[in-house]
This record gives sequence, structure tokens and C-alpha cells, in this order.
Amino acid sequence: MPPVPSPADAGHDDTAPTDHDNTRTGQAADTEAREAERGVADIAQRLLPVLPALRIGALLSVIGAVALFFAWPSGVRTAPLWGMPPAAIGAFWIATGIIRPRPSRFRDPVHGSPIAVIRTAVAVLAMSGIAVFAVWMMWECLSTWSSVLSRTGINTVDLIAIAAGTAGLALLSITDILIRTLRAAVLPPELYQRKWWRRLRKPRRPDQYPEGPRRRTLARAALVLAPSVLLAGAAAVPLSRRNKAVQKLTPPSVAKTPPAYPTSMASEPAWVKDIDNVLDIVAGAAGPVVHTSDGVTGINPIDGSTLWSYARKGATYETFLDPIGKQAGKKYARTLVVSPSRRHIAFRISGPGKVKNLPITDQTTITIVLDTITGQVVNDHISDDGTLQITDSAILDGSKIYTFGSKTEKWDLKKLGVSIEEGGRERYFGTAGHSTFIVGHSEDRVDGTGILQYGSLSLISQDDPSQVHATPPVPLMGNQALPLVIGGWTAIFSDGTPTTANGSDDLGWQMHVADLDSLAKPGSTSAPTHHVGRSAGINAPASLTTGKIVMLPATLPPPARSIGDHDDFPDWDNSTTISTIFDPSTQTTLSASQTSGLIRAVGISSTSTGSSAGAEIKISSMGNDAETSFPISPGSVFYPPGYPTYNPDMKEMAVTLSHFTDIFALHAPGANIIILNPTARPNFESRSYRLYGITEATQQ
Repeated sequence: MPPVPSPADAGHDDTAPTDHDNTRTGQAADTEAREAERGVADIAQRLLPVLPALRIGALLSVIGAVALFFAWPSGVRTAPLWGMPPAAIGAFWIATGIIRPRPSRFRDPVHGSPIAVIRTAVAVLAMSGIAVFAVWMMWECLSTWSSVLSRTGINTVDLIAIAAGTAGLALLSITDILIRTLRAAVLPPELYQRKWWRRLRKPRRPDQYPEGPRRRTLARAALVLAPSVLLAGAAAVPLSRRNKAVQKLTPPSVAKTPPAYPTSMASEPAWVKDIDNVLDIVAGAAGPVVHTSDGVTGINPIDGSTLWSYARKGATYETFLDPIGKQAGKKYARTLVVSPSRRHIAFRISGPGKVKNLPITDQTTITIVLDTITGQVVNDHISDDGTLQITDSAILDGSKIYTFGSKTEKWDLKKLGVSIEEGGRERYFGTAGHSTFIVGHSEDRVDGTGILQYGSLSLISQDDPSQVHATPPVPLMGNQALPLVIGGWTAIFSDGTPTTANGSDDLGWQMHVADLDSLAKPGSTSAPTHHVGRSAGINAPASLTTGKIVMLPATLPPPARSIGDHDDFPDWDNSTTISTIFDPSTQTTLSASQTSGLIRAVGISSTSTGSSAGAEIKISSMGNDAETSFPISPGSVFYPPGYPTYNPDMKEMAVTLSHFTDIFALHAPGANIIILNPTARPNFESRSYRLYGITEATQQ
């Protein structure tokens, strides 16, 4: 019999109370979680058919970038850069492979959630790292490409290929990580663990929103092609950019008849030309060639107009000191190297290795060779720096020989075992033989302590540089003990090694001149053919100014002997620095009195009378010491006309160039060029010049 409830228990319910609000909240949370899980699974199911096609497209884009890299090389060494994307992206990808997600552990009711979080976090971090690295790498490549193009004109397709390959490799890795992560999260374990070829044979699960077979095929084909098309389109934009040099060439009618060297001087200039930012001035085969910070210009010596021009926007031109010629005085940096025939000049601009201080390459310069008659580029290539010499048809650039018309080296001296650093303290830069280069020289002094420096040159032929030929002793110039080559010729001691037994500072040494090509021939006896008499050496400043080999007198003045340096020309007092002159172009030997059209000295003197101020430029000829003069307009010079740097005492060219001078001359085809610095700044700082063209005297 069931117990009867007491009156105290009447109305009391022993059933536990039910919290309907909490129950509804828990059920809602579970429902939301299940819905979120179903949403993620639905997204994964939609992405999984798409990502493999995208992965294949990324792989194709990588293959295309690699093909572009090897098919269109720019010549710039990019080895450290192209190895970075595979290494960095590969490291991230391997990290996700080590901590590989497995569906059985994802669905483990005890450990599944923490493991899933860890593995998902690793995948997300890896994909983020790949994306960040790819963006940084592409930015570095594209910014470097832009800098190299604007500064050098080289379109480094290699860098564009590396940027495109980085983007494709990043997309390939990210899609692969996503595919593996999503498959582990949503596929059944038994299907996930099957081999890929078995999965291919397994009928695919019908899509929730089925499409026609043709439409699905087109969609997947579009995904496969999309990365390649997008990257190709993006790469086409920078590849289409150009920064070519701006050139003006000499008209063919003018180029056919280059002018001859003047043999006399007119009484007044035919033209006057002001030029700013001058880097160098040399004599070409058709007149003076002026190099400024804006480019190189060939000047018509008859009227001062522009024959041809070469300009490369944004270029930085490389300079070297001229320790021998001292054109415009000491500390005068030069940029141009002239061939023996003066038909070609070579110069350098800063290369990829100096753009943004790139650590990726040692290719620090670009060497360019121009035809001085037409202005046409006959050679340009990337250079590793080093010595620069030029013949009439080739250049020695560092350790490599290039022939005109080819960007590929013909010879590499390092591979041939030929050293270019043997001998003296400095490597030789400048004019070489007509087909011969100087790869080294020895250095000595007469009886070990004398004034005269001499040495033997090591020569190679540009056609067969494997054989090195030593020359008889030649005089060396300056403290750097360098040889001097004019028009492919140099001076030789006729009696062999100079000693006190066959010469002295009072009597000089017997010398003759010889061309380097004949000295480099096997079995050459260097038999004297052009004697220049007894001499103390070569007058380097006068030789480089006139384009002739100008010999010093046999007897040194006492001040030069007392200080032991005959190249310090101010210590020559009033003694002449000129004796015999050899013209390589005509292969004739003349005395100073027999020459004409060559300038011995140039200076500025005052013509002021009372209250009238004036100045004139005076020119002294080598031939007969006759002086000509012409007035200059007020304001043409900054200092008074008698200022020492204007050479008012009309000292010879070698003497005035030994220190600093604001006026000097250049003997060029068609005209003698008087070069005046009208500013208050020295020549090694200021490069604003006024050029006066003194043409041939008119026959009466």
C-alpha cells in the first residue's frame, strides 16, 4: 500500500527543477557549433576540387619563370638571389610536412581539438611566412630591376623571372598546404590514407550543385591557366620598359671625310663654346670629344657644332686619375681611353654591382666603346672592373679581351694562365698597341738609385694572348712608374739596359721609337727604325697634349738632377722640355723647329692701358716660337690676367701642367683647342670650361 503523504508534504514537489533557459542555451551552442562545422566542411568541399587545378597552374607558372630565366639572360650575375626563394619557401613547406595533419587525430574526441589547433596554427604560420617572404622577395627584385634599368640601361630579365618564379612558387606551396590541411579536416580517414592514384580512380562525390562536364572542364582549365596568364601579364609590363641611350649619329656625308690635323694656326678662334660639368676632353679621329656628366659629344672642329652625341639618362661615369699626362694639372680625374688611331674611345659607367650597393654581383661597371667619327656604339658589356686598355679593334677589360661588335669575351686571360698584375706598382690603363696589350712591366732605376726609371713591358697579341713577349727596356713615367704609349708606339733604349756606362743625366741615353705590335711578334729583334737621338726620357704631358711622342732633352737642368726627379718640371727653370718629336700617324721624326701647328705654351696676359682693362690669350708655337694672340671678352676669367694659374710667363706645357693650371691646349684633327677654366674653382673641383677652336690659318 503506497504511503500516504503527510499534510506537511502536501503541495511539495520532490522533482528536481529544470532550467529551461540553460537547456535552450546549450542546445543553441551545440547547434551553432555543428552549423559552423558544417559550414567549414561545406567550404572545404567546395575548395578541394578547385585547389588542385590552381596548384597545377602555379607549377606551370614556376616552370615558365625558370624557362624565362635561362632563355633570356641579361648577363648580370644573380646567383644568390635565385637560390633564395626555393630555400626559404621550401623550408616553410617542409615544416608543414613534418607536422602533417592526419584525419584520425583530427577526430580524436580526447586529443583532436588541441592537435587540430596546433596543426592548423603551423599551417597558417607557414602560409603567412611564405606570403610575407614572397612579397618581400618580389619587392627586392623589382626595385633592384628598376634601379639597374634607370642607372645602367640594362633590362635585367633575370630579376623579373625570379620575381615571377617566387610568386608562382609561393602559390604552389600555399595551395599544397591548403589541400593537405583541408583533406585531413573533412575527408574520411580511409579515403585520406589511400594512395593518390587510387583516389584518382575513385568516383568523385557528386557536387552539391552539379554542373555540366564541359563547364567543369573549362573552369578547371581556366584555373590551371590563370596563374601563368596573370604572372606573364604582370611580367610583360616591366619587360616592355626600355632605357636606351639617346644617340645622334654623324651624317654619312660628313663621316666620309674626317679633317686633318692643322699645320698652322689662325690668328683668332673660329668658334667659342661654353661647356659645363666636363669630365674629360680628348682628341678623336674627327675632332675633339667632350665627356660631360650628361654624356659624350663629338664636336665639329671647324665650327664648334655637335657632330654626334651619346647620352644615357641616370648613368654615373667611372673616373680614374691620370698620373702621367696631368691634363689640366694634378688630381685631374679622367674618364676616356683612346685607341691608337683615335677612331675609338672607351669609358665606363657604374654597373649593377654599384647600384643600391648590391651584394649580389661583383659586376661593378659597364664598359662602352664609341666610334669617334660616327658616334656609333661598337661594343658595350658588363665588366668586373680592373685595367682598361684599347687597341684599334679590341679592348682589354680586366682579364677579358672583347673584340668590337661582340658582347662576349674572345679570350679570358685567367683561363689562359696569363697574369695582368706582374711587375710595377700600378696596372696600366690607356692606349695600347694597334693589336697588342700590356699585361705587366718590370721596374728599375739606373744603377739602382738613379733618376731615370725604366722597365721591360710584357706584351700579348689580341689574336693569340697565350704567349707573353718581353720588350727591351723602355722609360717609365712618374712616381707610379708607368709606360707611355702614343698612337701604339713608345720609346726604347737603343743600347739595352740604361747604365752609367752608356749614358748619364748630363748626356742622356740613346733611344729610338718602336710600335708595340712589332715588339710582340715572336722572334722580334726590335731593330731600331726611327731614332730620336739621346734623351733623358719622354715628355709625357706634351706627348699626351699633342698626340706625338715628344722626347726630353739629353741634358737635365741642375735643379732636376738635384732633386732626383726629372718629371717635376717646375724645377727645369727656363730650360726647354722639348727636343725630338715623333709623329706615329706619319711615322716621321722631326726636331721642334721643324714642327708646325703644335702649341708649345698658352697663357693669358693683360692688355690694360690706363682706365681701360683688357686681357688676351697668347699662343706660342713649337715650330718657330712665334706668338699669336687674340683678345677675350671682359668677364672671361675670374682672377686678374696675370694670375699664376693663367701662365702669364708662357711656360711650356709640361711645366705649367705639373701643378695647377686654368688654361691648357689640345691638338685635335681640324683645330687646336684652347681650354680655359673661367671659374674660381680649381680644375679638379670645377669642370666648367670655355673652348676656343683655333683652326688652320687661311692661305693669303
